[in-house]
Amino acid sequence: MRWYTVITTLFLLLLAGCGENLKLSEGVIHQFEQEPLLVGQISDDGRLLLTVTLSEQVTVWRTASKQVEYQIPQKQLLKPVRHALLSKDNSLLLVANYDTLGIWSVSGRSFIHKVQFTGVDPMATISHIALSPNNGRVLIAMTDGSLNMADLNTRLNNRFKPHSRPIDFMAFGKQGELFLTGAQDGKVGLWQFGSPKSLFEKEFAHRVTSLTTDSDFSRFFVSDGLNAQHVKTLVGGEEVVKLNYSARFKVFRQSQFIPNASLLATSSSKSHLSLWDTKTGDELGTWTIATQREGATIMSMHATKTGKLYTLNSDAMLQSWDLNQLKTL
Repeated sequence: MRWYTVITTLFLLLLAGCGENLKLSEGVIHQFEQEPLLVGQISDDGRLLLTVTLSEQVTVWRTASKQVEYQIPQKQLLKPVRHALLSKDNSLLLVANYDTLGIWSVSGRSFIHKVQFTGVDPMATISHIALSPNNGRVLIAMTDGSLNMADLNTRLNNRFKPHSRPIDFMAFGKQGELFLTGAQDGKVGLWQFGSPKSLFEKEFAHRVTSLTTDSDFSRFFVSDGLNAQHVKTLVGGEEVVKLNYSARFKVFRQSQFIPNASLLATSSSKSHLSLWDTKTGDELGTWTIATQREGATIMSMHATKTGKLYTLNSDAMLQSWDLNQLKTL
């Protein structure tokens, strides 16, 4: 049994080494800003790209032409800009400061309205925002662990406190009825919009550092701040696979399920991109992204059904990766 363990470990190390030597990067497509980014997002369809610079310039770009689609006038901004989000259909742009959410029309290039939110603790500030796929519902998470569930059509808001620490991750289901949360208290929960009762909750020993769902909202990947990295079902949080790696400690930040493939892409707090087999949990390799500044890291990822992965880093560099090369492993 001991020899089997040694041989298996050596095989995984060899496999990871082969992956790292495999050239996946197709290079940097474009650097959209010269300033570092506070926020970066590739749209759900990959056609648009959102950047928020350190000087608080909020810009939506057309990915293909690399031209500006819309830029919020400085006089309209809710400063300091702390959060920004493109809607799933690219029609809306949400921007939030400490306590107020503003909504702009991208296609209409105009400001729509703004709403103020509070937590249970009056000193709490906004920690994360999420918008439903039909643009009708918004989640405003607060640093005290409370959560506002607001209907943008009726203007009704329900607030409850699902976590004891700041909520850093939220994801809506396809219908906008269910949503997933992850927080610094180490807890992940599945909820129905408008209800404070959880459908399931999972608690980890350390704060959640990465959380994402697949496109069908049937699985999620979660990582805590130490050594718990799992793919689980969204029905009840059952284990699908646990990630395996030889390093004693590995940091996880951004994460992305790859469509039409048993692959998961993750980023670290440094300039690294890793790929994983979601059937076995094995690490296929780790690659270094292109950067301009030391410490730059991936802020957003977008994967296509044809095996392309795009990463946007904090230097505003959009980089392309050919995941079809993994078939040669």
